[in-house]
Amino acid sequence: MVKRYWFYIPAALLLMMMLSGCSFISDPVLLMKTPELSAEKESLRSIIEANRPENSSLIRSNQEEDTNIIHFVDLDGDGVNEAVVFYETQDQNVGIHGMIFKKTGDAWAKQTTFDGEGKVLESLYFKDMTNDGRVDIVAGFSGKSDNESEEDLQNGLIVYSYNGKNVERILELPYTNYVISDMNRDHVNDLTIVNLKRGESNFITTYQYKDGSFLELDKLELKPYIYNYYNVVAGKVYTDPEGNSVDGIVLDASLSPVGESSITSIIVMEDGKLKSVLPKEDQTLRMYRVYSEDINDDGIIEIPLLEPPVGWSYFKNQDDVPYFYAYYRWDGKSGLKFVAEKFHDFKNDFDFGFFPPQLHNKITVDTKSQLGKYLRFVATDTGKTIAEIKYFTQSEWDKQSDDWRYLYRNNGKVIGYKKNFDFDITNNKNKSKDEVPPIERKDRQSE
Repeated sequence: MVKRYWFYIPAALLLMMMLSGCSFISDPVLLMKTPELSAEKESLRSIIEANRPENSSLIRSNQEEDTNIIHFVDLDGDGVNEAVVFYETQDQNVGIHGMIFKKTGDAWAKQTTFDGEGKVLESLYFKDMTNDGRVDIVAGFSGKSDNESEEDLQNGLIVYSYNGKNVERILELPYTNYVISDMNRDHVNDLTIVNLKRGESNFITTYQYKDGSFLELDKLELKPYIYNYYNVVAGKVYTDPEGNSVDGIVLDASLSPVGESSITSIIVMEDGKLKSVLPKEDQTLRMYRVYSEDINDDGIIEIPLLEPPVGWSYFKNQDDVPYFYAYYRWDGKSGLKFVAEKFHDFKNDFDFGFFPPQLHNKITVDTKSQLGKYLRFVATDTGKTIAEIKYFTQSEWDKQSDDWRYLYRNNGKVIGYKKNFDFDITNNKNKSKDEVPPIERKDRQSE
């Protein structure tokens, strides 16, 4: 239970403050003010509202990082930003539309309206796809409605080009996933489409704009048994000893509808041809869905594998196994190279680690440990305790000794830890947004 401390003001002082008209207690609601928009933005918003059809509403894309309703971007290359907005209507055929506004003098005016596809704006990027120095609009749409399942989801990608007056569709393609990158390393954006028809076909295709149209650079057939791609990341996948880097696309895929198993593929382009660089199908096989990412901020994407601690591979119930996340990167040939390792608690959704690289395969979890209650990490050769994790109720945490330090809170539990080895435990990227650490005792040293 969080302790509250109340400070009492002597009656005489309170009386003096009241008589002087000084108010020391204010209603926080009354102190809150609506943020004031600049006159220019207020004028633009008014123009947008005046041009928006009745029974329509402005929308954002479904991208997590896209928080803007109004996008300011220079589409025609004149050095002045246009304003781009999307809105949805009740139209059963085309429910998504876009508008472009331009400022002339002191006033904003609508330049044009253009149609999207389907009912949902899934993604939105502003990139120069035609290599003419002007930014294009890349938008992904789906036809999913509230009563449709993911199996019914149909995605369509459109690349729009704006010439200062009109919007032209310069590419329309169906897609499952897509990324904008530079696969052939010619310093020009290209577009790679993953198109999965479950149980039928699975292709990845790279396109690039040349001579007035998008041309197919190459197409690669992928494994047909993929259920879906839940994470697609483009970026550096390898750097050689001389510092030369290779860009690629990392595909994390589920093999079943419940996501109980997953694999990862790495796709690169060599001599103009797409290539999967991990030929062994079971090389990245895992029993859970995990996400590839750059975990050490070195610019290279790492792939997580699930590794049971020594002594736990014989447990019948794999849900009770405290798996290590071991992150690997492509070795530039056909294998993987170890980078880092941490522990992840699936049930309570927190990380512990990363452990020092020199402890890889030299640290395990005592088999007497129990997920959700207590875990003891030990050295495999000496049995020496490396670290401990313990799960407390709030009341237990309030009463426990100063030996335990706060790590995480979830599902009504407070997770504490001890460690006897110097390593980083500050990698909890997925902490819940409403998490508030319990008040630490004053005499407890912070980590």
